[in-house]
Amino acid sequence: MGERAGHDEPTAQIVLDANGVDELELVRIGALSERVLHRHLSGAPTATLCDEENTPLAEVSLQGTRHLRPLAVGVGEAWHPNIRIASVDALTLGDLPFGFVAFQPPSLAEIAATASRARALGSDAILLFAAVSRATRPDGEVGPSGLVRAVDGAAERLRAELPAVAVRTIAVPWPSGLHAAETILRGYGVEEHLLGSETLPADTADTAASIATFPESSLREIRRAREGGWSRGGVILFTGLSGSGKSTIAAAVADILRDTGVRGVTLLDGDAMRRTISRGLGFDREGRNTNVERLGRRAAEVAQSGGVAIAAPIAPFAEGRARARAAAAGHPFLLVHVSTPLEVCEARDRKGLYARARRGEIADFTGVSSPYEPPTDADVVVDASVSDVEAAARDIVERARQLMS
Repeated sequence: MGERAGHDEPTAQIVLDANGVDELELVRIGALSERVLHRHLSGAPTATLCDEENTPLAEVSLQGTRHLRPLAVGVGEAWHPNIRIASVDALTLGDLPFGFVAFQPPSLAEIAATASRARALGSDAILLFAAVSRATRPDGEVGPSGLVRAVDGAAERLRAELPAVAVRTIAVPWPSGLHAAETILRGYGVEEHLLGSETLPADTADTAASIATFPESSLREIRRAREGGWSRGGVILFTGLSGSGKSTIAAAVADILRDTGVRGVTLLDGDAMRRTISRGLGFDREGRNTNVERLGRRAAEVAQSGGVAIAAPIAPFAEGRARARAAAAGHPFLLVHVSTPLEVCEARDRKGLYARARRGEIADFTGVSSPYEPPTDADVVVDASVSDVEAAARDIVERARQLMS
């Protein structure tokens, strides 16, 4: 769920994992009571909830929850605002809505059962919930956007069968194991519902049995997830100033790769690396170069196993980036420079780091008290202050595909 930092502080700082951020989103959109967040207090009067990059998201107390900034979003159909709606908007979709929750692409039997139950109840609306999560699904499983596309296909079939009934797809954040389905769906005004299967048959493919079990819209996504891999692994290394947007674009690249069925996609977390294989290294030139080199070695291990490693350190020095490239020798390597100007990065400053560096509270801070050497050998250059994140990510994926497939 999360890990506690600062046990003795009056304000607890909680780092949320993917499930925790999904739960926080459910609170924000009104599907869960903010009381579910009170367990983070554990005796402290206030808790600051942070994402895995330690960016503060919300402050929680018994008196209420104060949301500090928007939650990070991904790319693809699962994040479209027309279907990732607030629970209050769902309450307007029907007087007697019936709900179906899809954890996997719906089967023909599940679609038929949904239509039958809605008809028997006299429902005027069917809400099809695609249970999407920020947690990474295992290779070969249909991801969030693929699930939404499959559910949209089921919605079309239901509209054809029940033309007088409103049918709506909703992408609902689903923190696995934290809350009963009834609790989440009640927030959307749904009392009667069916739950779809949480697993798919291992042999689902273009067999006669599979074609008789799933509609084409579901089979298409299952095939994409199971057959869309690339022939080679590789490394995508981002570099740029703090706040440049490199982590956001890197995450979007990972989303797109997973959605197309690429196996072994691994986002290497710079903070986690600093706590493990780079523990004890400083932030001077040599310490930074050594950290980036070690990151390159770890990325090469992922590529060696056939996966795609994505890392987004600051990597301020040409020597460190060259070491990372050398560590990945023999594997496709893509260097992406996120060239967002310093003044833009400083204006964003989600964590207040630039302000602290300007006050002299942080030594060797890149762009303030330590230099950044713009790469002359970047394969892709993106200025995130003027480029669309998804468009930039898709361009990077295309360049990677040319190298790795």
